[in-house]
Amino acid sequence: MNPTNPYRPAPAKTRRRGGLADEIAKYVRDLILTGALRPGVKLDQDAIGRALGVSRSPIREAIVVLGHEGLLDVTPRRGAFVSLVTPEDIIDHYELLGLVSGRAAAMAADTLKDEDRDKLEAVQSRFIEVGETDYSALNDTFHRIINGTAPRRTRWLLGHLARSVPADYYEFADGWNARAGHHHEEILDAILRRDADAARQAMEDHLHESGVGAVEVLRAQGFWDDESLSEKGSS
Repeated sequence: MNPTNPYRPAPAKTRRRGGLADEIAKYVRDLILTGALRPGVKLDQDAIGRALGVSRSPIREAIVVLGHEGLLDVTPRRGAFVSLVTPEDIIDHYELLGLVSGRAAAMAADTLKDEDRDKLEAVQSRFIEVGETDYSALNDTFHRIINGTAPRRTRWLLGHLARSVPADYYEFADGWNARAGHHHEEILDAILRRDADAARQAMEDHLHESGVGAVEVLRAQGFWDDESLSEKGSS
């Protein structure tokens, strides 16, 4: 990546998914959480418009979303600046996702239909077989089957939380896929036994470990430095 111009064009397939403001928010979110846009940097709305081929209006909508998420500090008449995201912020986010996902898993243990239980078992079997190659797609399918039993508002909240951080970077932590496979096995076992409490706990533990894995990867990439974190802690 060219360090002087972090606003690279987004892949065409990304632009076709979801609402325009959501796509822009995802684009900027990924730049922030991969370190392309560093804390304190002013967001260049013109550069975003050129990279994505969009107007100012949906960019402003995306900035509001990212401000609510704590990824941008928005100051009237000055602009939007990248906030410092701490390790605690990352883990807190995944633990919150875990609480809501745990609720969905408990519901799945109680209400998942037999054909969906069979699908869940098949996905887990494929996960063990294919290993690294199709992890992301199988992981999405595994969670989608479980979350599908939840009420509409819970599914909406799960979708929002899942979109609020890049979903893939913890996958690159050493041994992550094997750990995730073990977590999925525990979740599946609890659901098949119709043990709602165990399913809830297994899912919460899984998402907590996902957050820890994300932090491991970001630390290894030099996303944080001791000086910026100490300044954040003293503010």
